[in-house]
Amino acid sequence: MAILALDLSKSNTGWAVWKPGWEAARYGSWRLGSEFTSDGQVFCKLHQQMTDLWKVMPFASIYFEQAILPANLSGATNIRALSLASGLAAHVESFANAMRCQATAINVSTWRKDFIGTDLVKDANAKARAKRKAEGKGSARDELKRLTIERCRQLGFSPRKDDEADALGILDYSLGFHEQITPPWRAQEVLRPMLGGAA
Repeated sequence: MAILALDLSKSNTGWAVWKPGWEAARYGSWRLGSEFTSDGQVFCKLHQQMTDLWKVMPFASIYFEQAILPANLSGATNIRALSLASGLAAHVESFANAMRCQATAINVSTWRKDFIGTDLVKDANAKARAKRKAEGKGSARDELKRLTIERCRQLGFSPRKDDEADALGILDYSLGFHEQITPPWRAQEVLRPMLGGAA
């Protein structure tokens, strides 16, 4: 059976799925709602999208990005956004339970450090801290998203959006760490320079 990874978001939920025997993952994104969509409608849309995917590609495990902890709220993230993120995560777990598959939350810092490299993550965060100190605001989010897309392209993927790239990063990390599987795109890693390294 397949393994599904999700980067949960109301505007665009990135998804990536892979099963043994495939050379590459399949991936895309789902638009779950707009600023006018109620949380209930968003949760229903997520459930429907997972059901539709399940019909064509049943999955044994779902890995999804863990909702941000209240203590880590910063910038534009607020309690309202936290509530929505927690609700999306809860619906993934409920779906997994109903379908009798495993659901595992993955910490964003953990998978990013593994996928794009600890040093690059540290550098992006250090630059964001320096900017906040100098200008009163600054976030590493855009740089980390850019690096994730770059890493996906290095591994042979062509994500159209950062949500798709994040889902691929979550999938890649989950396969290696949780499933103990080296997917085909990682098997050829020795032939590629490290992200940010010399060619």
